[in-house]
Amino acid sequence: MLQFLHMNPVDEVSHVIISQNPVPKNQNFSSGLVTILSVAAFILLALGAIVFLYNQNQTLKEKLAGYQVTPAPVLTTTPSPAPSADLPTVSSPSAGSKVKSPLKVTGTVPAGWMFEGTFPIKLVDLGQNIIAQTGARETVKGSWQTGGLVEFSATLTFKAATGSGTLILENDNPSGNPENSKTLEIPINF
Repeated sequence: MLQFLHMNPVDEVSHVIISQNPVPKNQNFSSGLVTILSVAAFILLALGAIVFLYNQNQTLKEKLAGYQVTPAPVLTTTPSPAPSADLPTVSSPSAGSKVKSPLKVTGTVPAGWMFEGTFPIKLVDLGQNIIAQTGARETVKGSWQTGGLVEFSATLTFKAATGSGTLILENDNPSGNPENSKTLEIPINF
């Protein structure tokens, strides 16, 4: 009979066991409230993160919209031409080297490149704009008249430049005839 007292009573109509220790209504309400508040806090944090990331994305888009891509110039290096009896030989600077102002150019030119011991030399940028120009001079006075190779030097002074350019040596052509014109171009970098 003691066992019978400890058993849960059964409702005869629904056959459901009726608990003798029901959960107080206060406890169910506060447990539900905590769950609701937790979900609400999670939703608010998630929305805050979404708004923050959206604003960061818009700021980045605005910055990128103002950025214009400028294609980098393509540097094509051509080796210095093989020494020849008709072309100068440039000792310094070498093709493709990085140069700065003042640029000292040295080498030898064949007979006929100089007149009165000089010939024109210029430095141009990628757009063929003249950056600097001067007359290269023989290093030994009167050697331009010997009919052989003539050592020369020139110093080009220019404002700081970037990218690439070309050093252009031209023979002195007092006649002005285009068929007598000769040039040597050496690619360089700034």
